[in-house]
Amino acid sequence: MKYLMSLDSPLKHFIKISLEIDNINDPYIDLKLPIWRPGRYEAANYAKNIQSFNALEKNGKPLKYEKINSSCWRITTEHTSSIKIEYNYYAHQMDAGNSWYGENQVYINFVNCMLYNDERLDEPCEITLDFPKQYTIACGLKKTVNGLEADNYHLLADSPLIASGSIQHLTYKVDQYDFNIWIQGDHQLDSETLIKDFKKFSEYQIRVMGELPTKDYHFLIQITPYKFYHGVEHGNSTVIAIGPGAELTTAALYSELLGVSSHELFHAWNILKIRPKEMLPYDFGKPPIFDTGFVAEGFTTYYGDLFLVQSGVYDKPWYFNELNKLFQRHFLNFGRLNNSVVDSSIDLWVDGYQPSAPHKKSSIYAEGAMIAFTLDLMIRQQSRNERSLDDVMRVLWKDYGQQDIGYTKGDILKVCEQVFDGDLKTYFRDYVDGTKAKESLVNELLGYVGCELKISPSESLLERELGIKVVIDASDCTVVMIAPGSIGEDYLSVRDKILKINGESITEESLKNLKVGNLRFEIDRNYKIKHLEIETAGRSYLQKHAIVQMENPSQVQRDSFEKWLNVKFD
Repeated sequence: MKYLMSLDSPLKHFIKISLEIDNINDPYIDLKLPIWRPGRYEAANYAKNIQSFNALEKNGKPLKYEKINSSCWRITTEHTSSIKIEYNYYAHQMDAGNSWYGENQVYINFVNCMLYNDERLDEPCEITLDFPKQYTIACGLKKTVNGLEADNYHLLADSPLIASGSIQHLTYKVDQYDFNIWIQGDHQLDSETLIKDFKKFSEYQIRVMGELPTKDYHFLIQITPYKFYHGVEHGNSTVIAIGPGAELTTAALYSELLGVSSHELFHAWNILKIRPKEMLPYDFGKPPIFDTGFVAEGFTTYYGDLFLVQSGVYDKPWYFNELNKLFQRHFLNFGRLNNSVVDSSIDLWVDGYQPSAPHKKSSIYAEGAMIAFTLDLMIRQQSRNERSLDDVMRVLWKDYGQQDIGYTKGDILKVCEQVFDGDLKTYFRDYVDGTKAKESLVNELLGYVGCELKISPSESLLERELGIKVVIDASDCTVVMIAPGSIGEDYLSVRDKILKINGESITEESLKNLKVGNLRFEIDRNYKIKHLEIETAGRSYLQKHAIVQMENPSQVQRDSFEKWLNVKFD
């Protein structure tokens, strides 16, 4: 199939696309747009961005067509063997999974905008790019004189592109593998430091897995002038949208950049090659409902940060801080006690990325990472540090990823038991299929590496005394979560806006200065002002969970810690 992409005015944000198809032998042909994209398990409805759809014979004669569903056009070929489809695609959404055309760049996720035919998914795709001559093309596809080419539609859909006259290109090499860092946007990052850090975690991941699934890899980094954080994995590339660019040299945002980059690189194995059975191959026309999101996203979430400390990019205090964030995401999500990580994986298509009923769901990212964390330490303890979750991933790579065989939840249990060298059915029943609380398990396993789980009252009075969590955004202070069984449940509702407490308007500072006692609230509930009085109870509803080192660990515990994180205990 042959595609041509050209540009309208950047102020209109339309990319003009034409598709030529030859050798048609049927009275009609169905052309579709994907209804979802890999890495985002929800309906995307990309067809909403198509304008001015036309079907033509090669000589320009119009052909009849009808839209038979939301994302499928049936073209009546009228016995012609060659057709041409022309349409405009509105590219005006800047994140890591959509497309954008503006005054200084073209950014395309082909899965958003390229029509396909089910019977022709394996045909080569030729993409001609009619872009400004000064634009540099950043993409994992093979470049040609006029554009790009892909062996099939699956490869095309999995290869995003950035084209710009200002894109920065950095390179490094690990063994025989070529790595590329493409940076679009304003920043003050130090190139040498960036390459050094990226190379460290890349080398370590390849050492753990034995090889990289592709001969080259491309980090496509979109730097925004505003606060943003998003990453999407692809076969030999990733798009990372992050900002603001002016803050990328701060420790906090630079850490986020390295964390998401390490996470997305590990996806080159885990989900791009090691895939659930339901996603091999991708079916772009229906929901990919699968129950093993805890492996695809959760294991990757655990490893993304772990690799950064094991490879020496960051130190122990940094990793403890990141692990504490994971603990808070886990222990402060009461949905984990109502819905298993397996059920939440199946429900991705229902509410995976949207707020749902309070305390309904767990997160395949956070809960899956907790599964990976506990399995890793269990395997290390069982084998006296001879094996780890790394061995599980290597078996999955060798027996499933390299063989193009999709795994099931049962396969994951089998491989984990093989590496663990014992029965894990009760563990999977309680923590994977079930909703058993993990506090005791986590504390026991941390003890193996000379650490323990420290639980302390939240520093926030509202969280500690009332069990409510708020978010301050601009001038609004909104209730976003209320702990089950807390006093807050008797008085407040999720989405209430707190206007004043004790007559004082809400700021970060005023919340820090709240004292135990009688609290007078003025709230906006569904555009009605209400006044409440709540007496604090001296209880601790929301707590902090943190990893701390034991004061007098044994030598075995110290050695186990160092083999786990590849850093000194002291």
